[in-house]
Amino acid sequence: MPKTIELDETRAPYNLNLDVQALKQGPVFIEQNGNVIAVILDIAAYQQQATDDFDVWRQTQLQKLEPNRAAFQQLLPELLKTHSEHFVAIYQQRLVDADLNRAALIERIHARGYHFVYIQKVVPTPRVIELDSPTEVWRA
Repeated sequence: MPKTIELDETRAPYNLNLDVQALKQGPVFIEQNGNVIAVILDIAAYQQQATDDFDVWRQTQLQKLEPNRAAFQQLLPELLKTHSEHFVAIYQQRLVDADLNRAALIERIHARGYHFVYIQKVVPTPRVIELDSPTEVWRA
């Protein structure tokens, strides 16, 4: 059950005596003049919420990229003929730029203000990285 603490004076320092077990029952809301101005959470709950929020955000970003990733797969046979070993940028399901230098390509794409651009190196078979443990790799 959430607990609410009302702050009466804006300039007075406050000491909150919180029972750790109370935090495990739910968040503690700090109010001033009837408005919630802060929330105190158990650290485990905070960490879980941050992880959950990031996972949802990441899935949303991947879903937005999916049409461009699918377009890359469809374009791959032709790209292998015209842009082999280049990094290509796919935006709105079409090729918008390519470069041998990935960083230069990304810089140009950002300068154009494109969002949710799929960038991939054009090779016959994708690079596979094997890991000995279930470690997540963000950049390979």
